[in-house]
Amino acid sequence: MAGHGKVSSVLDCLQGALEIARLFRASGYVLDKSEMKRLLAELVGSISEAKMELSILQGNVEDKDAELIRLNEILTYKGNMRRRGDAYYRTLDNKPYGQPYCSYCWERDNQQYHLHNRILSKEVRVCPHCKNEFQAARTPYFEADKLAV
Repeated sequence: MAGHGKVSSVLDCLQGALEIARLFRASGYVLDKSEMKRLLAELVGSISEAKMELSILQGNVEDKDAELIRLNEILTYKGNMRRRGDAYYRTLDNKPYGQPYCSYCWERDNQQYHLHNRILSKEVRVCPHCKNEFQAARTPYFEADKLAV
């Protein structure tokens, strides 16, 4: 295995198969049985290696596609998120609304986690992911004026 899922390694494998096919043709298709078996085995080996490299390459492309989709979602949300107090909120007409999101998780990992009230205390909100605590007065819930849900 030469390149582990790179286009150049696939091309190298296919170039090797092409060279074997040229040897076959140059011999005038007249070879003894053992030589023919050897060339066919090399040809099959080159083609199977190319197929394996292509499957690795396809996995890499799928991973990149998933990452691009995730980054596109982040960019979409970034334009729709606004900080107010100690939390981030979605916006409607450039005004924050709804449940507060953890500012630490959003700024660090671009992940949205709603803040929850701590049990037996409505003055403190907690992020379920990073466990940071926020004052409820600085992370209120905003009703949306025109939101039709």
